[in-house]
Amino acid sequence: MVSQLNVGDGSITLKPFQITGKDIKSKINTWFSITRNQYISVAFILFFAFLVRMYLSKLEGFEFDISLFRTWSRGIHFTGISDFYHGVKSDYPPLYIYILWAVGAFYELFISSSFDIQSPVFTILLKTPAIIADIATALLIFLIVRKYGSFRLAILCMTVYAFNPAIIYNSAIWGQVDSVYTLFLMFALMEFVSGKPMIAGTSLALGILTKPQSLVLVPLFALIMLKKHSLLTFVKVSIASFTVFVLVALPFYLHTSIFELFRLYFSSYTQYPFNSLNALNIWAFGGLFQPDNKMFLFLTYRLWGYLLFSLLFIYVAYIITERKDDRSIYIASAILFFGFFMLFTRIHERYLFSLFAPLAVAMALDRRLSYVYLSATITFLFNLHFVLEESKTGIAFANRQFLIPLIAGINLILFIYTIYCFSSDLNSLKVDIKHSIKHSGIKKHHE
Repeated sequence: MVSQLNVGDGSITLKPFQITGKDIKSKINTWFSITRNQYISVAFILFFAFLVRMYLSKLEGFEFDISLFRTWSRGIHFTGISDFYHGVKSDYPPLYIYILWAVGAFYELFISSSFDIQSPVFTILLKTPAIIADIATALLIFLIVRKYGSFRLAILCMTVYAFNPAIIYNSAIWGQVDSVYTLFLMFALMEFVSGKPMIAGTSLALGILTKPQSLVLVPLFALIMLKKHSLLTFVKVSIASFTVFVLVALPFYLHTSIFELFRLYFSSYTQYPFNSLNALNIWAFGGLFQPDNKMFLFLTYRLWGYLLFSLLFIYVAYIITERKDDRSIYIASAILFFGFFMLFTRIHERYLFSLFAPLAVAMALDRRLSYVYLSATITFLFNLHFVLEESKTGIAFANRQFLIPLIAGINLILFIYTIYCFSSDLNSLKVDIKHSIKHSGIKKHHE
């Protein structure tokens, strides 16, 4: 059916599915071209990935981290939210403390009224939020890639993330929660590329309230916001995001000051003044846990880290402002997280985690990055395993003096190669995407 609107002496003919001048049929075709069997395939893969993680969650993790989560979960149960930071020593921002409060409330209500924190069931429950975040992040990767390519490509990227052994190891075995802030950051990236900066800014604020590492993306978001949107929009998004940040954190600081939150972020960084906290990055060549106030040439290790990362960001900013393809934000984010891990001092081994989600999207757009993804998975898994095993046994990992600089060197090569891929032309990507659209059965529509 074709509609006709009379406007003065002229008329406008609307094609089917065309409303207010916008052809929505192509969008309908894109989102509903997934058959029921394909939906079932996605659900089955994600559910199986969830079951694998839940099974592995029974294994012993990093006892120091898990004991802190046990203590914090029980602590907020007894102190209440407003007195938590006054009664319990914690260097985690408020959002994950909310999650620990919910886990503890569920545990006390349905499993242990005495709140036995040494129960294996409680340990599994503490690992569950990170496991769920892993699965949700994999789903986001599917949805993002599906916008640009075929169902087969999208489900492949989702699967290689859902069953990434290093990602599984970090969340299900080690028991860390890096997947939670990664989920917020991936949602922020997706919404930002979709032209929804307000939602993206809110999600970024929630990521920062989960782990301080999320701050890495703030300059990138600010830069692209100023490039794509008006100054007024930038100010509105900044105010809204900061408001969400304060309102979510405020219940923890009713009896003190919200400025204590900013002190928490600062203190969490200053409490480990070493070049590398088991991270196999450029500083590992000189040995782990060396004071980062040592001089190298005319600067300390720490200042060299600031300088190198600043130069990296300037370069990334220059490239991304020259690009018209919004999808570049995924590889730009991956590079910044990779650079954060490789260049800064005071970095833990787990901080490479946030590289993999944006890289899983980026490798769908540039096949060369699949080699980086696979290789970085191996080095990250090794880094996690050797630290966890040393923490359990107290015995130095076999051949560590040879393996540490070897893995750090591989990471450095991968980092440089990722920058090279980012710097090269994107014309080849457009061919791949067109090929994917052609084989997905989606027809392009032009207004």
